[in-house]
Amino acid sequence: MFTVNKLKISGFKSFAHPTELLIEEGVTGIIGPNGCGKSNIFEAIRWVMGESSSKSLRSSSMDDVIFNGTQNIPAKNFAEVSIELDEFQIDGSQNLNIDDKKVIISRILERGVGSFFKINNKDVRAKDVSVLFYDSGSGPRSSSIITQGNIDQVINYKPIERKIILEDAAGISGLQARRRESELKLQSTDINLEKVQINLDNLFDQKKSLSRQARQAERYESLSESIKFYESLLIFSEWKDLNNNLDHYTRSIISLRQSLENFVHESSQKKEKVQSLRTQFDKHQAIGNNLNKKLYETQSHKNNFSNQLDLIKDKKEEIKRFLETVETDKNNELKILNELEIYITECEKKISNTSNNLNLKNKLDSELSEEMRLRNEVKHIESIYVSEIQLTLGDEFKSDNLKEEKDSLKKEEVINQKNMKILTEEIKNLEKSLKNEEALIKDQNSKKSSFEKNISTLKDSVHINKKKKDSNEESLKKIDEDIEINLKKFTEMNTEIKTLNQLIGDANLSKDSIVNLIKIKPGYENAVYAALMYELDATLNSKSSKKWISKKIDDLEAVKNPLSNYIDGPKELDLILSQIFLVEKKHNVLEEQKKLKVGQILVNKNGNIWRWDGFVSEENLQKKKIIDSQLKINELNEIVKSLDKKLISLKKKSKSIQILNESIETKIQNENQDLESNYKNLDLIISEISIQKEKITLLKYNIQKNTEKFQELKNNEVSLSSKLQEIEEKETLLGQSFNDKPKADKEGFEKKIRELDKKIEQKRQDINKIKELIMKNELNKTYLTNDIEKSKINVFNIKKRIETYSQREKEYRQEEKKLITLPDEIQKKIDNYQGYCNSYESELVKNNSSLNQITEELKIVEKELTTVEQKRENQRNEITKLDGILANTKMKEKELRDLIYKRLNKQPEDLEREKKLVDKKLDTHEEIKNYLQKITFQREQMGPVNLRAKIEESEIVSLIDELELEKNDLVDALTKLRQAINKINHEGKNRLISAFEKVNKNFSDLFKKLFNGGDAKLELVKSDDPLQTGLEIFARPPGKKLSNISLLSGGEKTLTAIALIFSIFLINPSPICILDEVDAALDDVNIEKFCLILNELKNNTQTKFLIITHNKITMSSIDRVYGVTMPQKGISDIVSVDFEKVDLQEAI
Repeated sequence: MFTVNKLKISGFKSFAHPTELLIEEGVTGIIGPNGCGKSNIFEAIRWVMGESSSKSLRSSSMDDVIFNGTQNIPAKNFAEVSIELDEFQIDGSQNLNIDDKKVIISRILERGVGSFFKINNKDVRAKDVSVLFYDSGSGPRSSSIITQGNIDQVINYKPIERKIILEDAAGISGLQARRRESELKLQSTDINLEKVQINLDNLFDQKKSLSRQARQAERYESLSESIKFYESLLIFSEWKDLNNNLDHYTRSIISLRQSLENFVHESSQKKEKVQSLRTQFDKHQAIGNNLNKKLYETQSHKNNFSNQLDLIKDKKEEIKRFLETVETDKNNELKILNELEIYITECEKKISNTSNNLNLKNKLDSELSEEMRLRNEVKHIESIYVSEIQLTLGDEFKSDNLKEEKDSLKKEEVINQKNMKILTEEIKNLEKSLKNEEALIKDQNSKKSSFEKNISTLKDSVHINKKKKDSNEESLKKIDEDIEINLKKFTEMNTEIKTLNQLIGDANLSKDSIVNLIKIKPGYENAVYAALMYELDATLNSKSSKKWISKKIDDLEAVKNPLSNYIDGPKELDLILSQIFLVEKKHNVLEEQKKLKVGQILVNKNGNIWRWDGFVSEENLQKKKIIDSQLKINELNEIVKSLDKKLISLKKKSKSIQILNESIETKIQNENQDLESNYKNLDLIISEISIQKEKITLLKYNIQKNTEKFQELKNNEVSLSSKLQEIEEKETLLGQSFNDKPKADKEGFEKKIRELDKKIEQKRQDINKIKELIMKNELNKTYLTNDIEKSKINVFNIKKRIETYSQREKEYRQEEKKLITLPDEIQKKIDNYQGYCNSYESELVKNNSSLNQITEELKIVEKELTTVEQKRENQRNEITKLDGILANTKMKEKELRDLIYKRLNKQPEDLEREKKLVDKKLDTHEEIKNYLQKITFQREQMGPVNLRAKIEESEIVSLIDELELEKNDLVDALTKLRQAINKINHEGKNRLISAFEKVNKNFSDLFKKLFNGGDAKLELVKSDDPLQTGLEIFARPPGKKLSNISLLSGGEKTLTAIALIFSIFLINPSPICILDEVDAALDDVNIEKFCLILNELKNNTQTKFLIITHNKITMSSIDRVYGVTMPQKGISDIVSVDFEKVDLQEAI
C-alpha cells in the first residue's frame, strides 16, 4: 500500500503552467465557479493512473488533453502529470523492482507521438501502472473515484453490470487482469501445440516416403554400375570399326592428288588467253567511256538550254500576270484617288457655305437686344398700371386685385408645373434617342475600324504573298538546278553499271551471296579473295544449290593469325576462317607450311596460297575483278536508288511549289478584290457616320435648349411661390371694407401687356432658331475639317502606291523586252549540240559492237576456265573433305582410346587380348548396344530417383526428436497455465464472497444511519458462480416496505447509492478517494447526514479525501479548501486555505 502526498500538473488541459496540489490528511475541498477547471484536476489524477479512453476525459482524441493555447499564450506540445506516493509497499506478484519508500509516478504525452509512463524517472509499461493502482483499490475507474455519474450508474446499472462495484471492493480487478493474460497465454500455447502436432504428422509421412525412396536409390546405383561397364564395351567396339576405316581413306587421298595436278596445268593455259582478251576489252571500254562522257556532257548542255527555253516561256507568262495585277491595282488606286479628291472638294464647299455664321451672330445680338427692350417695356407698363390702380382704387379693390392676382398666380403655377412635367418627359425621350444614336455611331465606328483593319491586313497579306511568291520562284530555280545536277549523276551511274555488267557477263553474283555479307579490313581484300575464291558466291539460303551451313567441330584449334581477325561476317564462315593463317613478311612461309594441320591454309596480303598438303599457288585473283565489279555495281545501285528517290522528291517539291505559286497568285487576286470592296464599304460607313454625328449634335442642342427652358420654368416657379407669399401677407394687412371703384383702364393695360408678351415669345423663338443654326454650322465645319485632313493623308498614301506600281510596271516591261530575242539564240545552240550528240552516238554504236564481240569470246574462254577450275576445285574439295574425314577419324580414334583408358585403365589392344572381360553372348557391337539399351530402359522406367533419400531420412528423424521435446514442453506449460487460472478463479471467488458479506453488513448499517432507521440488503442473482453473478439492491426506508432500488424516489435512490458506495469503500479503503459533486442531488438535511458519514470515514480510515462541491454545508465540514480560478481566459490556477490553521472568530 501507499499514501498520496502531492499532485503536479503541467500543460494538461487548462493548466498551462506547472501547478502543485498538496493532498493532506482529512478532507480537501476543491471549489470554484463552473468552467474554471475543477474537474480537470480529477481527470489529471485518473490520467496519471492509466486512463486510456479520451472520451472519458471529455476529449475527442488523446492529443486534445494537451494545452491548446489562448490568444496570448501559444499551444504546448507536451502534457505531464506526476503523483507522489509515500510509505510505498508492493507485493512480489508485480514485476516492479522498487526499493524506495517515496515513489513518483509520471505520465508524459507528446503531441502526435503518444504517451509514456515513468516511475522514479525510469520507463515502465502502462499495464504496470494500472495493475499497481488496481491492487491498492484505486485506479482510473475504481469505486474510490465517485462522481454524480457513478451514483446514476449504481442506480441504473443492470445487476450483471453492477457486479463491477463488488469486484473493486473485493480487490480482484488485478486478479481479473492476470487471469485474462493467463487465458491468452493458454490459448496461444494451445495453438502452438496444435501446430507442432501437425508438423509431427507431416514429418512421419515424409519419413515413410523417404524410406521407400532409399530402397529405390540402391537399385538405381546397381543398374548404373552395369550401364557404365557395358558403355565401355560399346566404346571398344566403335574403336575397332574406326581403326579399319583409316587405311581406306589414306589410299583414296593419294589417287585424287595425282588427278589434281593435270587440272592445274590446263587451268594455267586458259588464264593466259583470258588475260589477252581482257586487255583488248579494257582498251575498247576506255574508248566507250570517253564517248559516253562526251555524249553525256553534250546532252547536259542541250538539256540546260532546253530548260532555259522553258524557264523563259514561264517567265514571260509570269511577267504578263504581274503586269495585269499591277495594272489592276493601279486602276483601283486611281479610282479611289479620284473619289477622295471629289469628296475633299465637296467638303471645302460645305465649309465655305458655313462662313455666314458671323451674320447670324450679329442678328442674334440684335434679337436679344430687342427682346430685352420689350421686357423692360412690359415692366414699365406693369409698374404704371399698378401705380394707377393703387392711386384710384380703395382697400376693397386692392383686396379683389390681390385675390385675382393670387388666382392668376396659382393658375400660372399649375401651367408652369404641367410644362415642367412635359419638358422632363421630352428631355428623357431626347436623352434616350441620344443614347441610341451614340450606340449606333459606336457600332458604325467599330465597323469603320474593322474595315480599316481589314484593309491594312489585306495590304500586308498581298505584300507578304508577293514576297512568298518571289521566294518560291527562287527556290524553284534552285530545285531545277539540283534536278539537272542529279540527273547528270544518274546518267553517269547507269552508264557505269551497264559497262560493268558487260564486263562480268554471266558471272553475276547474287545479292544473298557471302561476298555481299562480309566486311573486309582495308588492304586485305586480295588475301580474302584468294583464300575463298570458290566459296564467295555461295549463299546462306538452305534451298540454294551452293550454300554455307553452320557446323561446329569440337577441339578444333585456330591458327596463330587467323583470317577471321580481318573479316566481319556470318558465323557460318568462322570454321574455315579459323584454319586460314594470314602470313606477314616476317614469317618463314615454308617453315610455317610444314607446321600446318589437315585442312589448314597459309595466305599473304598479295593473294598467294600455301596449303597443308604441299600445294602452292601464286595466281589466285581470277575472280577479283568480277567480285570488285559486282561490289561496285552493288554500291552504284544503292547510289542510283538514292538519286532516283532524290529526283522524285525534287520533282514533287518543284510541282508542289508551282501549285503553291498558283494558289498564291489566286489568293493575291482575291485579296485585291476584297481590298476594293472594303474601300467602298469604308466610304459608305464614313458618310453614314457624318450623318449620324449631325443627328447627335442636333439632339444635344435640343436637350440643352429644353434643359434651359426647364431651368427657366423652375426659376419662374420659385418666383411665383415668393409672389404668392407676398400677396398672402398683403391680404392679412388689408381690412374688410369694400368700395365700388371704376375699372375702365385695367383692360387697356392688360391688352397692351399681352401684345408685348406675344412679341417677346416670338423673339424668343427667333433667337432659338438662330442659336440652332449657329451650333449646327460650327459642328459641321469641325467634322468636315477632320474628314478633309484624313482624306488628304489617304490621297498622299495612294499617290505613293501608284508611283510604286508604275515603277514595277516599268521594270517588268524592260525585262519583257530582254526576253524577246533570247529564245532564238538558245535554239541555235540546242541544234548544234544535237549534231554533236548524233556523231558521238554513231561512234559509240561501232565501239559497242567490237566490245560485244570481245565480251562474247571472253565469256566462252572464262566459261571453259571456270569449268576447269571447278573440276580442279572439286578435286581439291574432295581431297580436303577426305583429309578432314581422316583427321576426324584419327581424332575420334584417339578420343575413344583415351575414353577406354579413362574408364578401364587399359589400352584397346590390351582389351582384345582379354576375352574374359566380354560376355560370350555379347561379342558383336549390335548385341552390346541392345543389352545396354535394355538395362538403360530399366533404369529410366524407375523414374525420378532421390539419391539423397538416406541423408534426408536421417535429417527428418532428428527433426522429429526435436519436435517431440517441444511438444512435451508445451503440454507441461498448458498444465501449469490451467492450474494458475483455477487458482486465480478460486481466490477470486473467495474474495468476492467475503467482500459481499462485509459490504452487505456495512450497507445495512450505513443505510440505517443515513435514513435514521429502515433496512437494506444486497443479493447475488442470475448465476450460482459468484464470478458470473449479478448484484441486486433492496431497500426499505422508515415507514415503507422493502423494494428494489428502482422503485425509490430520486433522493432516496441517491442516499441508497451513496450508502452502497461508502460500504464498498470501507471493505478495501484506497489511499485516496475522490468525490465529484456527489451532493448535488441532496437537500440540506441529507447533505448534513452525508457530511457526518464522510467525517466518520475520515476518522476510521487512513484515506485522503478530495471533494468538489458547490454546497455551503459541505464546504463548512471540510478541513481545507483549494480554490480554482481562471485569471486569464482559458488558463486555470489554484489558491489554497487551510481551515484548521486559520483562527475563525464566531460572529456576534
